[in-house]
Amino acid sequence: MKITNIIFLIIVLFSSASNAQFLDKLSKKAERAAERTVERRVERETEKKTDQAMDSVFGSDKKKTKKEKKSSKESSSSSSSSKKGQDIVTGSSFFPNGDIIFSDDFNQDNFGDFPANWDTNSGGEIIKVGQNKAFKLNPNGTYSAKTNKLPENYALEFDLVTENLDYKGLSGSQFGINFSSEQTLNKPKNGGKFSFSLWKGSTVCNQINVQNWGKTNAKIDNNIPFKMQEKFNTTTHFTVVVNGNRLRVFIDNEKAIDLPSFLSNNFGNYIQFYLKGTDPKENHIAAIANVKITEEGEDLRSLILKRGFSTTKILFDSGSDKIKKESYEFLDKMAKVLQDDKTLRLNIIGHTDSDGDSVKNMTLSKSRAAAVMNYFIDNKGLDKARFMFQGRGENEPVAENNSAEGKAKNRRVEFQKI
Repeated sequence: MKITNIIFLIIVLFSSASNAQFLDKLSKKAERAAERTVERRVERETEKKTDQAMDSVFGSDKKKTKKEKKSSKESSSSSSSSKKGQDIVTGSSFFPNGDIIFSDDFNQDNFGDFPANWDTNSGGEIIKVGQNKAFKLNPNGTYSAKTNKLPENYALEFDLVTENLDYKGLSGSQFGINFSSEQTLNKPKNGGKFSFSLWKGSTVCNQINVQNWGKTNAKIDNNIPFKMQEKFNTTTHFTVVVNGNRLRVFIDNEKAIDLPSFLSNNFGNYIQFYLKGTDPKENHIAAIANVKITEEGEDLRSLILKRGFSTTKILFDSGSDKIKKESYEFLDKMAKVLQDDKTLRLNIIGHTDSDGDSVKNMTLSKSRAAAVMNYFIDNKGLDKARFMFQGRGENEPVAENNSAEGKAKNRRVEFQKI
C-alpha cells in the first residue's frame, strides 16, 4: 500500500503532459520494484513455512534420535558398570598369582596359514578381525593346542569370533570343547564336553549341552538354558575354570555352567576345540582368538574345605590392626565364597613376625584377626556367629625371622574351617 501511495503522489505532482513519458517510465520501475519486494517477502514467508513444515515432519525424529543416543549411552554405561561389578572377570581373577602355561594371539602366524602351535584332524587358517588375528576353524574339525598335560587346576580363556551365523545351512551346527585324560584328535574314550548350536535363526542355540561319558565317569547329559543367540555375529569372551572334577564356564563374565562333579577322575588334562556343521559356501565364520591357559592353585572354597590356608595378602599398617586398602580385593573374594556357601564357618588366626615384644605381638595378632572378622561383618553383612578369631603372635613361624623375606611370610592371616 505504501508504494502505491508514492506512485499516486508522483503522478499528481508531475501530471503535466510534458512529464507524462517520464512518469510512465517511473511508474513501471516502481511497479517492478514493488513486484520484487513482494517476491522477496513471499520467498521469506515460504522459507519460514517450509522450515516449520520440516520441523513438524522431522522434529519428533530428531528428538527421538537424541533420546535414543541418551538411552544408548545410558545402556552402554549400565552395561559397563554391570561388567565392572562382576565378581569374575577373567581366569586370573580367580587366582591372581597363576602362571601362564600357554598363550597364543596368533600374531606370529601369517594370514592364510594354519597356526604353528596347534594340531588338527581337519584344517583352518589365520584371518584378520579388525586389527587383530584369529584362528578360523574348518567345519567337522577337532583342534588342540600343543601343550603338555594340564594341571589339576587351571583357567582357559579365549574369544569366540563369529560372523554370518543367521539361518541358512546351520541347523546341524555345533561349537564345543572336549575335556579328556588322553591326548587325541579323535573323540576321547573317557571325557566330557560342553557345546551349543550356532543356528542363530532358531532358539535351539539358547541352551548349552553338557555331557560326559566313559566307564569311570558320573554320567551327565543335560541342556542348560543360556541365551547364546545374542552372542553370535560378534566377539564373545569365554573363561573356563577347571578345579579337579569341577567345571565352571563364564561367558562374557556371566556364569553359564558350574558342575562340581562333571570331570570325574580329573578328565580335564587335555582340551579339544571342535566345530561341526558350518558351510564355507555360506561364509559362516567361527574363529578363536587370544587363547590363554593359566595354571592355578585351588580356589579359596576348596582350600577352606580341605585343610584351611594362610595368606600374606592381607596387609596392615605397621604395628597396627588397621587393614590396608590393597587387601580389600582379596577380602572381598573371601566374602563372596562365604556369601555363596552359607554353611561355611571360619576360625580366623593372626600371626606376626618376631620383631618387638612377644606379649605385644600376641595382642597385635589377635586384634588383626578380629579386624578381618569385623571386615566381613561390617562391610559384607555376614553373621558374626559364623566366625571365631585367635592370635598366635610369633609362636608359629613358617620361615626364619632373620630376613625381611622370612618376616613377611610370618606376618600372615590363617583361615580354618570350623
